[in-house]
Amino acid sequence: MKHITGIKIFLIVSVLIIPSGVIAQEEAATGKENVRAKGLAVDKNTIKLRWSPANTKAWADGRKYGYTVERYTVMTDNIWKDIPDKAIFAENLKPQPPEKWEEHINRSDYAAVMAQAFYGEDFELTASGNNGIGSIINQANELEQRFSTSSFMAEYDYEAAKLAGWAWTDSTAKENQRYLYRIYLNRPDTRQQGDTAAVYIGLEDRKSLPKPIGMNALFGDKAVMLSWNYVLLSDTYHSYHVERKSGAEPFRRITELPVTVLSNNMKEIFYTDSLPDNETAYTYRVSGLTGFGETGPVSEEVSGQGIKALVCIPYIYSGDFTDKDRAKIYWEFECEDSDLINKFSLSESKDMDGQYRTIMDSIAVTKRELDFSLPEAQTYVKLQAETKDGRKTGSFPFLLRQTDSIPPAIPAGLKVEIDTAGVARLSWDANRENDLRGYRILRSFTGEEEKASITPGIIGQNHYADTLSLNMGNPHVYYCLTAIDERYNESLPCETVKAAKPNKATPDEPVITGYTLSGNKVSVEWLTDPENRDIAYALIRTSLDKPEYTAIVFTGDHTIASYTDEASAAGKYRYSLVATSADGKKSFSPQPLEIDIADTAPDAIAGFTSYADTGNGYIELSWRKHEKAKLYRIYKAVEKGKMTLWEELDANQNRAVDETVSPGNSYTYTVLYITDKGRPSKAKSITVNY
Repeated sequence: MKHITGIKIFLIVSVLIIPSGVIAQEEAATGKENVRAKGLAVDKNTIKLRWSPANTKAWADGRKYGYTVERYTVMTDNIWKDIPDKAIFAENLKPQPPEKWEEHINRSDYAAVMAQAFYGEDFELTASGNNGIGSIINQANELEQRFSTSSFMAEYDYEAAKLAGWAWTDSTAKENQRYLYRIYLNRPDTRQQGDTAAVYIGLEDRKSLPKPIGMNALFGDKAVMLSWNYVLLSDTYHSYHVERKSGAEPFRRITELPVTVLSNNMKEIFYTDSLPDNETAYTYRVSGLTGFGETGPVSEEVSGQGIKALVCIPYIYSGDFTDKDRAKIYWEFECEDSDLINKFSLSESKDMDGQYRTIMDSIAVTKRELDFSLPEAQTYVKLQAETKDGRKTGSFPFLLRQTDSIPPAIPAGLKVEIDTAGVARLSWDANRENDLRGYRILRSFTGEEEKASITPGIIGQNHYADTLSLNMGNPHVYYCLTAIDERYNESLPCETVKAAKPNKATPDEPVITGYTLSGNKVSVEWLTDPENRDIAYALIRTSLDKPEYTAIVFTGDHTIASYTDEASAAGKYRYSLVATSADGKKSFSPQPLEIDIADTAPDAIAGFTSYADTGNGYIELSWRKHEKAKLYRIYKAVEKGKMTLWEELDANQNRAVDETVSPGNSYTYTVLYITDKGRPSKAKSITVNY
């Protein structure tokens, strides 16, 4: 055994995994396993047993103390025995001495590795290939290497397992009986938990080995990748051999070592074979190996031949639209295997990485330019070269974009509704252009100012919600919009829509500023609010002699600030002014006008003058006292704003100073007096440019 002791054994494995499945087996262990066992019914009187230690301590103790194999006949003719018949097959089954291994080592590399693991002075594995099994095992200590390697090799060589004391063949089994085999580790002290393994089996469990399933072949350039299902038969086969033939020659095994999966998570086994050429057809099949040294039947056959790789692709170097719905492309195609090409085809997609659809097929292989219909304004196209056997290579996507300077149609049907929360909801008819990108919305708060865009970008939908502030003084909002296409061509704005904001406030009290009387005609004057154009005004006349006679003699908007009423008879009348907002809120003139048709309105004050002192920041007003005045009322307006009551002074005063003024503004002041009978005089106004 000198050729075993002290040598390095080189293990060449393509793909390796320690298998976990068995055939017709029962495994039993209580708690921690130290021994694992399995069995196989082989023929009409033979049952094979296989076991192995489950850890390094059990492996070392098995070598030292050996195993005992017992058989209990527990059933005959389907009747359980009260006391099973016991037979002891072996009581001290240990690895055979080195000289017993020599003959089998000459036939089996697996046996050589196992013998080295048991008896070699040193033990080192060197793996060839990319499986890394040697480097993985060398990371453990030497005892772990000897245990794991010998356990693995025993799965591939049943005779070597028998030499290791890990297998037994029972040739005395009977068809009408069932057995319980017990294999236990002969430790000198009381056996530890898990030292015993059991296999319950009978010859009736014998079955034919199945064919490998799911055989497939994918042929490439001087190569083929074979695949077949592993997981469905993993309890039967731990590895496989591959066979190949061509023509009428017999099958020949092409795997020196069996192949299996790299991981238990893999469902299929893959094997790649190199082919000498692409012209010869080859046929493949595989057969499985069991842990008992059995070889199963061969799989279904798969056939084919190599396919020369097509590495040349078309290159579209130029292209453009030639008309509104037609385009032209130019390409290059240099290929040494041009005789393999059958045709070109053209496909298009709106997205570069989207799904392409064929728009032209069977384009001659000699063509290098193509004119074709293309209704889309922007499209990606690909050119495919197709071989006679159906393989395709495609060009990179090429963008065709039509030059477009025509803007979309002006949007139509704009509608604006503003709710009481100040949310303006805009909607309009959707444009029909295929290249429409979206819309831009413009807004202003007066009809005169320039509109500004309020959308953060281009919006794609035909509706929009704009939030407004109801505290701002503008009573209306003005909207329009434009349409924009993919080339950023923008339409003209649509017709402006004027929308009224809801007015939640009660209108200011309307003020009657004066009147004139001519016979039975009464001309009444008042102040309106020019900033709130939704206010409606109504002048109401009531007969003081006959209060039941009340009539609305005038209604109008902010543009009218006077009305001449003709009374039907002489007498005393009261005129009241009512301001009504768009949502129905009302306010009334604080001091109605009471007149006698026979009377005339008191004259206006005289000597109404002003003095502006810009250095000290005030405007001084003065007038002559009137003998009929009971009090004076002064109204003020800034620029063109509404006139509001500013001051009320008693009859002894004829001077007022306004210190709330700013340079650059224009101020209008109106003064009238109230007589002791409560009648207002005619009004007098003055404008001061400060």
